[in-house]
Amino acid sequence: MKNNLLSVIIPVFNEQENILELYQELNIVLKKLTVFSDYELIVVNDGSIDASLSILKKMAVHDVRVKIVSFTRNFGHESATYAGIMHACGDAVVLIDADRQDPPELILEFEKEFANGYHIVYGQREKRLNETFVKKLTSKAFYPTFRFLTKVDIPRDVGDFCLLSRKAIDCIKQMPEKTIFIRGLIYWSGLSKKAVFFIRRSRGGGTSKYNYRKLTIFALENIISFSTVPIYFILAFSLFIIAACVIGTISAFLMHMFGYVVMTGWTSLIMCMLFLFACTLFFLGIIGLYVGKIFQEVKSRPVFLVNEKINFELAGVQPAHKTTIQAQEPGQVILGQENRL
Repeated sequence: MKNNLLSVIIPVFNEQENILELYQELNIVLKKLTVFSDYELIVVNDGSIDASLSILKKMAVHDVRVKIVSFTRNFGHESATYAGIMHACGDAVVLIDADRQDPPELILEFEKEFANGYHIVYGQREKRLNETFVKKLTSKAFYPTFRFLTKVDIPRDVGDFCLLSRKAIDCIKQMPEKTIFIRGLIYWSGLSKKAVFFIRRSRGGGTSKYNYRKLTIFALENIISFSTVPIYFILAFSLFIIAACVIGTISAFLMHMFGYVVMTGWTSLIMCMLFLFACTLFFLGIIGLYVGKIFQEVKSRPVFLVNEKINFELAGVQPAHKTTIQAQEPGQVILGQENRL
């Protein structure tokens, strides 16, 4: 028995060099679906400042299966992916980036495993072409660190390229946090999963939107969003320092009592002070990140703002010349909607 619809979600930020080629590749592959009878392409324009949105609108005119969600500004890749999930109507959803590094033909393999009953079918990278040694090393280090600190069974060498069942999507929709890490939310559910191995291609065109600074911040924020282990580490380290100070004080007193020469000079004292000062600043930074997360959550601002939607059926759309604010799914607000049917 066929499922009705497969939703393919594509976050886009300044990908004018890749959009059309990816669209053509996807159309060739998706026409070969056997489990799903139809498909839709939900493209989320994450505040692109190049010609991406213009290209998408031309595609949407000629293909009603291309549905566009356009943000008012850049909210980030995770928010764009989440917006696509919130707008997906399919019996299953495929997440794929617009840089053409993930091969669309793998979707057919995802479909086979989905038919076997798996709720999460993910692409696992056997090889990554044209990536630096540092990028590969940091990526390999992130996944075991994340698993150890968060106890979330996220597989190694995975991205967002995966197929999710409707049950998996409904689980994600039940999670109300504002700081979103899609990969973490997917595997936190604990639903059955299956890997499909592939070789990640080189970027089709343009440049990566992530540098090492952004990746470092991304890793720290996501670990903190899913784990309180760093707080316990700070507590354990502080107890260790207290114990070391007590032992050192007792040792110095005994050495003085028995006539031994105690270490003199300012060098050792200054080095210890600098070390403890650096540790204090580091730990205050960790605590500050947690406080910042709490601050973001309690404000309850939407994860994204939608400027317009194209090829979506919306009831009661206001005239285009009026600016309206209408609450939609959790985590979003729609401004000045425009609908093309």
